[in-house]
Amino acid sequence: MNYKQYQKDLHRIHKSEIYGAAVFDAAQRITWSQAKKAKWQLLYELEVQTLALFLKHMEESGQPLIEPRGWWLRGYLEGIVLGVLPWRFAMRLLADGTETYQRTFARLKKHSLAEHRTFFDYVYAHEKAIKAFALRELAEKEDSTLAVEALLR
Repeated sequence: MNYKQYQKDLHRIHKSEIYGAAVFDAAQRITWSQAKKAKWQLLYELEVQTLALFLKHMEESGQPLIEPRGWWLRGYLEGIVLGVLPWRFAMRLLADGTETYQRTFARLKKHSLAEHRTFFDYVYAHEKAIKAFALRELAEKEDSTLAVEALLR
């Protein structure tokens, strides 16, 4: 893969997964509702899984890894806030927050080499699953976690 933003986009995955894991971990720790804790926990597990797959991809493809400093702390602090906000507002923020990541991940997917397509398809799908979860929560659907659960291995 060779396009101008490639390394920056790869680094964005790394930042996103560290940030997302911290957000969801903090939110589930601060939330009082056991049902909501379980949902935050599923999102956390998806981010941790995606981070592990990213690190594996970087190692296998021989890509340089730049440690995204400060993103865990930022995510954890924002997760505390997200965990105490009214649920509908938190879900709106979550759904809206996926937009820029989806654009980046779609670009990576579009430009991916055949041997990396499965990985970038997954990265894009994981972001879509988070948005689908938030939108289904806003619509008060009982099956809001299906897309997330389908990606967990």
